Amino acid sequence: MPDGALSDLKIIELSEMVAGPFCTKVMADLGAEVIKIESPRNGDPARQRGPFPHAQPHPERSALFLYLNTNKRGVTLDVHKPEGARVFRDLLKDADILVETWKPGTLAALGLGYENLKSLNPRLIVASLTPFGQAGPYKDYKAYDLNCYQFSVLGYETPFNQVTDPATQPPLKAAGEQADFLAGWTTATAIMCAVHWRHLTGEGQHLDMAEIETAANMIRPNYPVYYGERPDGPNRTRLSKRQEWGLPWVWPCRDGYVAILAITDKHWAALKALLGQPEWMDDELFNSPMGRFMHADVIKSLLETWLAEHDRDEVYRNGQALHLPIFPVQSLTEVMATRHFREREFFIPQEIPTAGPVLLPGPPFKMSLTPWSLRRPAPRLGQHNAEVYSGLGVGLGELARLQEQGVI
Repeated sequence: MPDGALSDLKIIELSEMVAGPFCTKVMADLGAEVIKIESPRNGDPARQRGPFPHAQPHPERSALFLYLNTNKRGVTLDVHKPEGARVFRDLLKDADILVETWKPGTLAALGLGYENLKSLNPRLIVASLTPFGQAGPYKDYKAYDLNCYQFSVLGYETPFNQVTDPATQPPLKAAGEQADFLAGWTTATAIMCAVHWRHLTGEGQHLDMAEIETAANMIRPNYPVYYGERPDGPNRTRLSKRQEWGLPWVWPCRDGYVAILAITDKHWAALKALLGQPEWMDDELFNSPMGRFMHADVIKSLLETWLAEHDRDEVYRNGQALHLPIFPVQSLTEVMATRHFREREFFIPQEIPTAGPVLLPGPPFKMSLTPWSLRRPAPRLGQHNAEVYSGLGVGLGELARLQEQGVI
């Protein structure tokens, strides 16, 4: 198999749970060599998070951990201990990238901050990913996915344009750890920009990544709109009260839900064809996007009446045939069985020594010359200690001593 696109990069990962590991997974799946460092005591806390096969918790069978750590080699190391810090520096001497998610200032206090590491390896790119960044009034605050999601204001958009009673419908959080995944993907992208800069200059750099900013980036068009508007303007009023604004995106059918977006004239014409050219849609009130916006309540009532008499799959298939932006809202079971994913072979079976055969999400995109691939499953705790540390000149006797002392 051809080398992956990033096969010339060596990455050291000093992070836990989702954001940092997802960042390095993205790069490992594209060929980068990634060495994941875990605590010698309990390892990455993601090992304790489910789901687990047969709902039986086991540190080597967490589906979350197995997904986030494909194609990595795993070692244990306590960098708080002087000998652990020494080994850590040895790992970084020929590394290209360090991804760390520790509290700001923690590594610097151990003599392992960017300025220390820069003198050791001037080409090293260090990506520090934290909830609020390395500076500012919130940098020492504790936070996780829920806090970052809401702090970024994404919660006020969830569900977008579906709130009819703000008092009893509080802001929601998207399922799973979406803010963490956004942070990981954005950090991987920023790292590639830094790699390109290093190709031009030969210099490494320190990337300060704040999760709240990566999440807020998802709704960046909103910020100039609200900042440039009077406090009593219509957009700010809608946001503060979470009022419906125009037509919703998700609609109930007879047996489920579909998402429809019909803002432009072209898509309005497709929606009209889907409904069988009803006379009410020809009214001059609806002959422009602004007219449809101003009379959304009328459209909503009539469209809901029609959808309530039709099945979800019938509606979305006929709508897509008319080039209407429409798709079904599916359960996870339905997603796994979707023809589109089957034909693209998106879900990849992988044999996990500790868990048996597991289906994992496959490539986010396909490249023919430097393909994405699953080369190895997520590592068992400390699985590659001997292999990695022997490459640093650590003999078996010293390895046993360091293990006994809890360094590795």
